[in-house]
Amino acid sequence: MSFSSVQEWIAWIGVIIPLGTLAWAAYQYVALQKRSERQQRFDNLFIVMDKIGEANASLPAQVAAIYELRSYPEYAEVIIRFCNDATSYIHGGSAELLKTELRLTAAFFENGHK
Repeated sequence: MSFSSVQEWIAWIGVIIPLGTLAWAAYQYVALQKRSERQQRFDNLFIVMDKIGEANASLPAQVAAIYELRSYPEYAEVIIRFCNDATSYIHGGSAELLKTELRLTAAFFENGHK
């Protein structure tokens, strides 16, 4: 197939430009969705971190929140630091349970579960 006439060129351009525009719009939509998902995961991580530090939170809720940190491997570096450093700030009757869960969560990421 050769493009011998101007009409054939115009016809092909009339097909290619709308398809290119459609492909660009689809790419931008997917990129926007990915950014939105990353932001939502970031916001969810902070909700989990707030639950861990909440003074009135129940012990099971705090332990579950610490365990939930394992769902955020993209933040492994900061989670490991948090888990290792937070153990020195936990005191009280249920401190050992929380410290154990913090150590297990840090070990989870340190052992390559990212």
